[in-house]
Amino acid sequence: MLIVSRVCAEFCDEKGTPFFSVQPGMRGILTEAPDAIRDTLLFKMLVNEGSLKAVEDVADQKRLENDPMQGVDAEGKSKSDAAIAKAAKSAKTGKADSGQ
Repeated sequence: MLIVSRVCAEFCDEKGTPFFSVQPGMRGILTEAPDAIRDTLLFKMLVNEGSLKAVEDVADQKRLENDPMQGVDAEGKSKSDAAIAKAAKSAKTGKADSGQ
């Protein structure tokens, strides 16, 4: 499976033996990862907080190839859909939205 991770992480099996790591040079780029990481608590936690994205389909892959940091703020945390739309609107118009 392909993933994009915004953080370094080490995935371990049920015995605690590491079997896959996201190294600093792998952050923010599409990386091949074993399907077994889906079963780990760390994977679920990172996906839930928005630090890791697993490619679900071809459209998802293309989007992540073009902009792997889409949907995150400056700190790498997930932004809401409203915040993403607001940022896209601001980028298009060249004006910052005051939110009022």
